[in-house]
Amino acid sequence: MSAELHSLTGAYAADALSDTERLAFEWHLDACPACVREVRELTETAARLGAAVAARPPAALWERVRAEAAATRQLPRTVERAGRRRLTSLLAAAAALLVVAVSLATLDLGRPERPADLVAAVLGAPDARRVVAALPGGAGQAAVVVSPGEGRAVFEASGLPPVPAARTYQLWVVDRSGPRPAGLVDAGAGRVTRLVEGRVDGTEQVAMTVERRGGAARPTSEPVVVVELGA
Repeated sequence: MSAELHSLTGAYAADALSDTERLAFEWHLDACPACVREVRELTETAARLGAAVAARPPAALWERVRAEAAATRQLPRTVERAGRRRLTSLLAAAAALLVVAVSLATLDLGRPERPADLVAAVLGAPDARRVVAALPGGAGQAAVVVSPGEGRAVFEASGLPPVPAARTYQLWVVDRSGPRPAGLVDAGAGRVTRLVEGRVDGTEQVAMTVERRGGAARPTSEPVVVVELGA
């Protein structure tokens, strides 16, 4: 397994991978328990950092620290050196955590819009239009709401039949250059509403296939449904 994939755990936990990188890494996760554990730990750490709240220390704290330091017996030199080494290690760890926190904050500031906000923007756009297509067997329907002005689209579906646990529905945006991955769809959610990943200008097709769990880089099956946005 490529060493490059092992190095993507931090970017994956911070949701900073491209669609192609994310799909390749999720494929890698199926066979790498170590990366699964590291992603889980990094995600938990990011959540704690995101929930952290800075507080101003009491005004008298510094004076109490100085008073205690003046009255505290000094350690022997060997112990003092060990203490300094430990302090250095702690400071290095704190600096590393600060870098992670700043990096996460930068990522968040660079991407202020969440998927739910983007979905709402598309559905509420003045140029939004909805294109509907029936699912095979007449059990349900799929629809795509596209806003050329926003450059995005939202996929909606109801009545999706379940797929085996090892498989998943996957969206594709198809244009003149061919299909590109546009996100996974959870059939167990009942009615589905999810953002189509990547730019959509309203001239393409949005297709959905059944792929192996985690998705594929290219379609490996015939489409379950195709919505013609440019028709």
